[in-house]
Amino acid sequence: MPSLCYVNESTRLRCLVLLGALGIVFLVENTKIVVIKNSFVQTYLLLPLLWGAIIWLVWWWPRARPAGRLKIRLLLYYLAAICAGFHILLQVAGGMVDGFGRSPYSFTPAGILLNIFYVGFMLGGMELSRAYLINSLARRRASLYLALGSLLFAFFNLPLNKLPAIKTGLELTKFTGSIFLPALAESVLASYFAYLGGPVPAMIYRGLLLAFHWFCPVLPNLQWTTTTLLGTFVPFFSLILVQRLYAAEAREVKRSSLEKENPWGWIVTSVVSVLLVWFAVGLFPWYPSVILSGSMEPLFKKGDVVLIQKISSTQEVKVGDIIQFRQGSVRITHRVIQIKETNGTKVYITKGDANNAPDADPVSPQQVVGRVVRVVPKMGWAALVIKTVTGGISPRGPEF
Repeated sequence: MPSLCYVNESTRLRCLVLLGALGIVFLVENTKIVVIKNSFVQTYLLLPLLWGAIIWLVWWWPRARPAGRLKIRLLLYYLAAICAGFHILLQVAGGMVDGFGRSPYSFTPAGILLNIFYVGFMLGGMELSRAYLINSLARRRASLYLALGSLLFAFFNLPLNKLPAIKTGLELTKFTGSIFLPALAESVLASYFAYLGGPVPAMIYRGLLLAFHWFCPVLPNLQWTTTTLLGTFVPFFSLILVQRLYAAEAREVKRSSLEKENPWGWIVTSVVSVLLVWFAVGLFPWYPSVILSGSMEPLFKKGDVVLIQKISSTQEVKVGDIIQFRQGSVRITHRVIQIKETNGTKVYITKGDANNAPDADPVSPQQVVGRVVRVVPKMGWAALVIKTVTGGISPRGPEF
């Protein structure tokens, strides 16, 4: 492999060429711009050839030196394997609760060899590209390029063909929580490994995860909430652990300061940050929702945030409860003023406190999303400003 590369015009040009090649792979895999009727040819011939071309390019270019110290590179390899093993172990533990299912992949000898061929080229091309781009560009703005690189390669792990089928807020929440956030969290940790140690630790980390996913005949059949919890928290916690262990071993942090600093501060801050994300996407029994109209004044005003407790269609709703319910694609938060029952079918008559008349359409139990349990004044003004400026869709809580 040639000698080290530096950030000059040639390096920038090579990065642009590499981004273009990655763009071609992305288009072939996720769009209909390149139409190949035979999916076998596309998956097991064209895509490995494209990834192979990327591997060849990066291999013969001047290498981009990682930011980490060479003498403790072996530590990064061990940490990458430990992080992947810990993630797999927790997935198996989750499967003991949620159950297991058969793998969707072929386990015939030919099928295993073809999948090894495809996964091997994909892994090699992706991680060599990740390490080259990040370590070529992240000389002065490491955090920025780590973030951009993580986001870029996270999209390669998303089933974008599922996006057109998303019709409801629930489907969008499930996609975000169980697919996008775990893919992004995994990509962030892989990018950090590539930044410190080059492509090898990133390959070890992602290779073990891919091997478990592609070549284990029985896989955990996790609920989407479990997938979200494990898929975001485990890589995030592993990232903090790797940062601290590497800093201590590389003596980038003085031993005296390490002894004085309380690591629980980092851990608690990280856990709270992840919990806030989970709360916002609706993984807990409560979720926030912004009030966008004055129909419930003076109790709620525009810009207030209400805390909604999720309830099922079988749970009891009483007269006087303030509920949030679906009305087509819109969510409405009004008070129940009457409960009617006709031929064994229960409906709720609702009304905004500031309105002169009840809502025109009764609400069925299946339309009810949750019950208001608390209000936080003025916390949603930012959402109102964004809506006013962009003219976009009103922000709503996750649909359940």
